[in-house]
Amino acid sequence: MNVTAGKRLFLIDGMHSLYRAHFAVRGLSNSRGLPTNAIFGFTSMLRKLIRDHHPEFLGVVMDSKEPTFRQEKLASYKAHRPPMPDDLVAQLPYIDRLCAALRIPVIRLPKYEADDILGTLARQASGTGVQTILVTNDKDLSQLVHDPDVVMLSVIKSKESKGDGKGEAKEVFLDEAGVRARYGVGPEKIVDWLALMGDGADGFAGGFGIGPKGAVQLLEEFGDIESAIAGWERVKRKNYREALQNNAEQIRLAQELAKIDLDVPVTLDLEALKYEEPDYQLAHQLFAELEFNQLSREFAKGMAKSVLPERPEPTIASEYLIHETNGAIEEATARLGGLGRMAFILTTEPGGKDEKGGVLTGISISSEPGRGEYFAIDRCEDRTTALKCIAELLENERIEKATHDWKRALNILENEGIHLRNVVDDTLLEGYLLSADAKDYDIPLLATTFLNENSPHLPPLMENAASQYARFADLTGRLAVELRERLAADRPGFPYQQQTLDYVYREIELPLVPLLYQIERAGFRIDPGALGLLSIELESEIERLTKEIYREAGREFNIASPMQLGEIFEQLNYEVSKRTSTGKIATGRDVLDELAIRYTLPRLIIEHRELSKLKGTYVDALPALIDPADGRIHTTLKQTIAATGRLSSTDPNLQNIPIRTEMGRRIRRAFIPADGCLLLSADYSQIELRLLAHVTRDPVMLEAFRLGEDIHERTARAVFRARTPEELREKRRVAKIVNFGIAYVIGPWGLAQRVGISRYEARKVIDDYYQTYAGVKRYMDELPEMARQADCTVRSIFGRLRRLPDLNGKGASRAGAEREAVNMPMQGSASDIVKLAMLRVDEALQREKLKARMILQIHDELVFEVPREEVGRTAEVVKETMEHVAEIDVPLPVEIGIGENWMDAKP
Repeated sequence: MNVTAGKRLFLIDGMHSLYRAHFAVRGLSNSRGLPTNAIFGFTSMLRKLIRDHHPEFLGVVMDSKEPTFRQEKLASYKAHRPPMPDDLVAQLPYIDRLCAALRIPVIRLPKYEADDILGTLARQASGTGVQTILVTNDKDLSQLVHDPDVVMLSVIKSKESKGDGKGEAKEVFLDEAGVRARYGVGPEKIVDWLALMGDGADGFAGGFGIGPKGAVQLLEEFGDIESAIAGWERVKRKNYREALQNNAEQIRLAQELAKIDLDVPVTLDLEALKYEEPDYQLAHQLFAELEFNQLSREFAKGMAKSVLPERPEPTIASEYLIHETNGAIEEATARLGGLGRMAFILTTEPGGKDEKGGVLTGISISSEPGRGEYFAIDRCEDRTTALKCIAELLENERIEKATHDWKRALNILENEGIHLRNVVDDTLLEGYLLSADAKDYDIPLLATTFLNENSPHLPPLMENAASQYARFADLTGRLAVELRERLAADRPGFPYQQQTLDYVYREIELPLVPLLYQIERAGFRIDPGALGLLSIELESEIERLTKEIYREAGREFNIASPMQLGEIFEQLNYEVSKRTSTGKIATGRDVLDELAIRYTLPRLIIEHRELSKLKGTYVDALPALIDPADGRIHTTLKQTIAATGRLSSTDPNLQNIPIRTEMGRRIRRAFIPADGCLLLSADYSQIELRLLAHVTRDPVMLEAFRLGEDIHERTARAVFRARTPEELREKRRVAKIVNFGIAYVIGPWGLAQRVGISRYEARKVIDDYYQTYAGVKRYMDELPEMARQADCTVRSIFGRLRRLPDLNGKGASRAGAEREAVNMPMQGSASDIVKLAMLRVDEALQREKLKARMILQIHDELVFEVPREEVGRTAEVVKETMEHVAEIDVPLPVEIGIGENWMDAKP
């Protein structure tokens, strides 16, 4: 075999990469309802690999469907793994077609795993002058890096911040030293390391109780598995010592299973793996079928070419400039000041008045597609002068502006005294509305999804990175145009739908940004003294519970350890319906709730966990988060977390403080108003049930709400046949559970658990409920099919969209998607109404010249800080505005509460 030295063979771990693609890209499907997220993510990964690394030889290695030799040795091998998601199964046939179109060979061998094929091919390539690059994040394959001709190409998440507080995903090549730095052991000891700690996902336990760090420590002390097993008595840590003593054969079996077979009957054929240009016609047809429109157009153009250029030709000529002197910045900003539109991106470094924004170091501006200019403010002779020039641009009301994350820009610029005006496009919000189930909406992902532009994440701000920042401004400007056109093209598709995505963007999400910024800046005052006293009480109560737990368990143990708790449950012979992949008793909340019905210990564990969480998450943590400048807590309200449109409170999360427990209520009492003020809480009453009546058009439910009846009493009479006052009191509680449960498509098993009745009784209750509210039943039956016909999407009444490709799946994933589809019109519409209420109330308060200010939104509740002398008028304005913010077929009553603290203000 005559191979030129220095060439590289890239072998892709196919299933591992496909799973990563599946979970990285969510919510994509074509008009026929075929999920396409994994195909799209896998395509993007392949194209990026080819573009960035120009492989001489390339292949994709896939697993075989047949049982492997490992399953013959151990029946439980991979038996406990959850089945492949149905929506991923549906995409598998297209992966072979994709690789055929891109002319990338697919290698698979019956009865052998991809790991063994990869290892064998890498061994055969060794010494030929070809370096093997294993494209995978699978730690098992790092044992192959023991060969100096083999390295791994992995994607890891950096701990460094990108400026937005998120870790940066980046590619790294792992050689022998890289493996040792990442895992703590070299490639030659990876097999022993894996065997000592076992692999629950693969179904071999290894040394039960030995984790990754423990395995490293044992190998550092003993060198290998056999020495560790032989010297178990010298091991200081008890659980490691017992694991080695009791599980020696299990560890040896795990060692055998973890070792990659390098003698698989497969032959390396470099000629067959030589990288070739794609089959443009096949690729064009496939991408057209999948409705990857940008890719389809790109490969249609390529069909006329005989040779694929080494790098994709840019569709737009690009020019990226850097300005780092006051003179250059003044000249450029004067030129840009005559524009009607611009896109901008801010660069920062941590610190400053507000860690949410950081200190402004530069700004990138794009005035037209393909053009970007980076203004290096911190490199100028006079930062103040440079900022003044930038301020004139950003404060110019005649210039329409596009950016990515407007609220972050407000935080940064207000700290510099710059008042940003006339933002018309926020690509973060636009991307979120178009794909609300995605995990991220950063510029690289949006550019890949909507512009077919593969763009790296922003590097740390260095001299050679400035042009990349300029490019991000260019991408933001181009994204704004593309995303705005997609929003404007949206049309109603459901009978109850009143508006479109464009309305949600223009009238709800975009105008909400400055109000959320004001709420975050206002903050919520805290009484640290009250929390300090509560901390002492909680500590005492937790100590009491700890002693009771030890008494019930018969010995002391680490209550926070799921493993040790599971061992206690085993010793007490508890019968449970759920176990871990290794056969141990699970100790999650669902299992504890099940056990708590019959046993005292699980009930105590639940109480201990709840109090410990309250103490650690709120009582002890909140005082440390008080801003010394104003004595207030400043949460962050995020618009792009929940697919249903709900706002999310983070850093700290003030939405999860419980109200149904005494300790939770006492925490809320520590939230107080400023001097001379009271707190006012305005809460929509039963908003989701009212929206259920509106959407389903059920006549019985509509009548109850229109007449102002108590819907839970109505259900108690109609479904549970309650007649006397005593029966009504008893059955109303159950009716309330049923009413809200039905809105979330609860089943007999779930209802039985919540109410404390048998499944048979629960089924009878649900059947009686649907007989009473026949319109609700019809809606539950019809909506999933309506959603399938609408490309597996479902809407709020205002047009907010959620994609649910699993509606075309099977089994549990399909059932879960149907529940989400049925509930989305209520949850999404409630979110929209609450957001509209925030906007309209803020406008009304300003119009009435009232000094009250909104300081928190939590679920269906708005919290205000109000001067005492204005409480009466503010309550009238807030109630009147909120109750008339939306036109639906039933009233939307609002309950008002006023108090000296948040708990007392609860209506």
